[in-house]
Amino acid sequence: MAEINGKPMLWHVIQRLKKCKMIDKIIIATTTNSTDTPIEKLSHDLGLDCFRGSEDDVLGRYAGAVEKFGGDVIVRVTADCPFLDPWIVDKVIAEYEKYSCEFAANVYPPTYPDGLDVEVFSRELLMIANREAKLESQREHVTPFMWGNKDRFKQCNVTNSQDLSSLRWTVDEPQDLEFARQVYILLGEKGKSHTFTMADVLEVLEINPEVARINSQFMRNERSFESLRKDGLVGSGQVLWKRAKKIIPGGSQLLSKRSEMFLPDQWPSYYSKAKGIEIWDLDGKKYTDMCIMGIGSCILGYADDDVDSAVKKRIDNANMATLNCPEEVELAEMLISLNPWAGGVRYARTGGESMAMAVRIARAHAKKDKVAFCGYHGWQDWYLATNLKDPTGLNDHLLKGLEPVGVPASLSGTAIPFHYNKIEELESLVEKNKDVGVIVVETIRNKKPENDFLKKIRKIADEVNAVLVLDEITSAWRLNVGGAYRLFGIEPDMVVFGKAMSNGFPMGAVVGRSEVMDNSQQSFISSTYWTEGIGPTAALATIKKLEEKNVPKHIVNIGEKTGRIWEGLAKEHELKLHVDYDFPPIMHFDFDYGNSQEIATLFTQEMLQRGYLASRGFYVSYAHTEEDILNYREIAGDVFKLLKNAIETKTIGKMLKGPVAHTGFQRLT
Repeated sequence: MAEINGKPMLWHVIQRLKKCKMIDKIIIATTTNSTDTPIEKLSHDLGLDCFRGSEDDVLGRYAGAVEKFGGDVIVRVTADCPFLDPWIVDKVIAEYEKYSCEFAANVYPPTYPDGLDVEVFSRELLMIANREAKLESQREHVTPFMWGNKDRFKQCNVTNSQDLSSLRWTVDEPQDLEFARQVYILLGEKGKSHTFTMADVLEVLEINPEVARINSQFMRNERSFESLRKDGLVGSGQVLWKRAKKIIPGGSQLLSKRSEMFLPDQWPSYYSKAKGIEIWDLDGKKYTDMCIMGIGSCILGYADDDVDSAVKKRIDNANMATLNCPEEVELAEMLISLNPWAGGVRYARTGGESMAMAVRIARAHAKKDKVAFCGYHGWQDWYLATNLKDPTGLNDHLLKGLEPVGVPASLSGTAIPFHYNKIEELESLVEKNKDVGVIVVETIRNKKPENDFLKKIRKIADEVNAVLVLDEITSAWRLNVGGAYRLFGIEPDMVVFGKAMSNGFPMGAVVGRSEVMDNSQQSFISSTYWTEGIGPTAALATIKKLEEKNVPKHIVNIGEKTGRIWEGLAKEHELKLHVDYDFPPIMHFDFDYGNSQEIATLFTQEMLQRGYLASRGFYVSYAHTEEDILNYREIAGDVFKLLKNAIETKTIGKMLKGPVAHTGFQRLT
């Protein structure tokens, strides 16, 4: 109802539609909201039928309008497009009739300016969509169900001879309205205020480039979140992800959650809610998570009732105050009871922070700077310093391509890597570097320790007077309640916990021998939010449930059975595939082909289309049941069959709807 040249924008759209030669009737479909009553009045003043329906169920509103007022062929245009070209509308209708389509448009892909969009479909197709569309994202717009079922309904798209899709002539933002008003003034001066075409607008803008700049910051491929949602052109998660990458360097706070690590340009990216092993995206579509379960943090499943109940109680009693929360003492006592060799506990709220704290304390105790390590241990300077001396130093420790940009050059040579299960490398390392004071090891990730590897590390640490730190941020709580190191007959000097200990709430802990941990009173280690109450409360509730339900036994069982499913499907469909069983709570498989990453990306793409978040890795949770993995087997079987055919026909690349997933750290542009 905003005015352009003294008339509501809707009035202008209607006047232009009346110039279409192939339209018999114009119906206004608005909402039942009282604020839209002026729209109904304008419709009646202009002698048009008006239907009022749901604001959210726009598909249902359209179907209701057609049921009331009739029509065999429906043309959809929106009232925020005052530059709508009647000649282009007729062209799309003609294309619909010429090729006997059930659905025709000029936006798949778009080649006309944004604001000249037209969609045409049969009454029958509209009614099918209204009956079958169940998702919120299929009903809050009119046509997503239609164009999303290309295999069922004959479709065609009208393209312009020149791609003008970057031009923005729709009205979503205040700047768009100002743009429209200025162009209408200029068209009126040329005597074409009601008869103009797309070509006339282009001519005006060419002569008056300053007008084109009024809303030039809103390009079609960079349209606002709500604008793209409104038109149903793309999943809301990807729209938001594109926005995020412009203002959040790297897009996300965690490399492992980047969309490019899974399915570039297609991954849902954001969730609206999650429960158990189910996640709903921003469009209301539900997925089953057979993927990384919050990067392994949600060991009990999403929104566990017992943990959340304890947290809500703490929130009701205040999460933060001038005084300390008592839960941190109770949790420290619990952690020491699970690790009786220890005598001190310090907290952080992330695994990376906890590792930085552990290394600082260990260096303070050893009074030596150099750290020997194997495995992945986070983003901090002490760890990335490895690549100052050798740019490939960290490549064999989970992530490749990590640049030590911003890490002081003076730290070069202070962190020295060795490989898991290769004790001779550590022996040589400490022989050459007498000032190694800390040895850091991931207890277990993808491989089990062989030939008493961990016991031999313990012996070396004792011989060189180094502090042995076991990083159990990933491994703890999954094989047993507490540290996995206990299964291998050793005791560290310090063990670091995170991730699963609090089922998705921020929490990290460093547990160590009294004489080692006492050094934290000399080295300044302090942070405000390390004293909040939610983390310890969630950890207490999580650990209690892990013990009561014997969760480690369950997740090992589910992990092993999932591995056998992968192997069975690979055999059934004659796919070359390798499964790692050394750490069943975190299962992983690899395709044994030269283009394995392409194949893995196609697997994720096809599983996503079938309602699953899935990749080559699977973090098992207590919420995963045997019934869940049997359902997964059925869906994965269909996808494995598709992969086999694509490999044989060499069509993997053609079947991908976007780029291949990343395999490590890459800069996002």
